[in-house]
Amino acid sequence: MDPPTVLVLGGSGVIGAAVCLRFARNGWNVGVHYHAHHDSAADVLQKIEQLGREGRSFQADMSDSRQIHALFDQVQAVWPELDAFVWSVGTTVNRLTVRIAPSEWERVLHTNLTGLFLCLQRGLPLFPERRGGAVTVMSSLSSAWGGEGQAAYAACKAGALGLVKSAAREFGKANVRVNAVFPGWHRSPLAGDAFPDPDQLHTHVLGRTPSLDDVTDFIYRLTTTRDISGQVYNMDNRIW
Repeated sequence: MDPPTVLVLGGSGVIGAAVCLRFARNGWNVGVHYHAHHDSAADVLQKIEQLGREGRSFQADMSDSRQIHALFDQVQAVWPELDAFVWSVGTTVNRLTVRIAPSEWERVLHTNLTGLFLCLQRGLPLFPERRGGAVTVMSSLSSAWGGEGQAAYAACKAGALGLVKSAAREFGKANVRVNAVFPGWHRSPLAGDAFPDPDQLHTHVLGRTPSLDDVTDFIYRLTTTRDISGQVYNMDNRIW
């Protein structure tokens, strides 16, 4: 039997890269998507191959529908079927609502929400009819809390939760599970200077941000658990 295959969208990022390696360590072939960070994707790919698994990298701008369609055509040419995909794509604009330019709003919306929608559309036919598959979406506590200067990001993440729940209802007929995870704060270019200092963690009930290992372990378990769908899991120890 061939090993299972996962496509990690945003696989060159901090969380995405860790997810890629978590699946590879468990015997999966891994597709590593990236937009601009070719070197980071190449590094992840090398580590996957060192683990003895097959890996491929795929480039696409998730704000461009034509590139998304081309990406899935390329994936299908390598692997006619997928067992899972993980959405770990994210971009933001740190600006107050009244100061966000329409072009900035549209870029964040098209990347974070419309991109996910198009990947769900294109990804569903790649799951085997007999055994189905899984989609795990990285969302954010911002979807429930909002945040000053984060209107575009929070709105997209809130929209993604509605999309996840609707897709779970629809895709369940094809035995495809769709869930969302709040991975919490992790040091990354996306977090940037907003990453909280130790004395700013009073809203975290454990007084710390979640570990990347724990988050990726949970994502792997959730993706491979056969009877969970339409759920949202908060790995961030802030209460919402």
